[in-house]
Amino acid sequence: MRAPLRALGLGAAVLLLGACFSEEPTTGPGNGEDVIVEMTPALTFEPRHVQIRAGQTIRWRNTSNFPHTATGDPALAFNLANVRLPDGAPVWHSGDVAPGSSYARTFDVVGMYTYFCVPHESSMVGTIEVIP
Repeated sequence: MRAPLRALGLGAAVLLLGACFSEEPTTGPGNGEDVIVEMTPALTFEPRHVQIRAGQTIRWRNTSNFPHTATGDPALAFNLANVRLPDGAPVWHSGDVAPGSSYARTFDVVGMYTYFCVPHESSMVGTIEVIP
């Protein structure tokens, strides 16, 4: 009977230690650091959806071998469904982000944003939720 109890104790200790040393999420409100979104070779933003607090910065990192953009400007969209900005939010466009480079932008206006990559608009669309 002693061995199963010891195993149970070890399992509980492993679970407890795992909870104590779990990683902070890279997306989400309140972590005080840039939220990272990767521009991938699969022509996606990863993660596709992020939630941040007003005043936080998102940093898009291009991990592919060709340029991408992070664009929240209806004038540059082929499909207007790929862009949505809250009232009062300024438009933005990163320009080409070269492979291995990054682009950062701070979001101050609360609301839902939909953005896209200009050359890969058919597959690279992401959303940002900015909360107070």
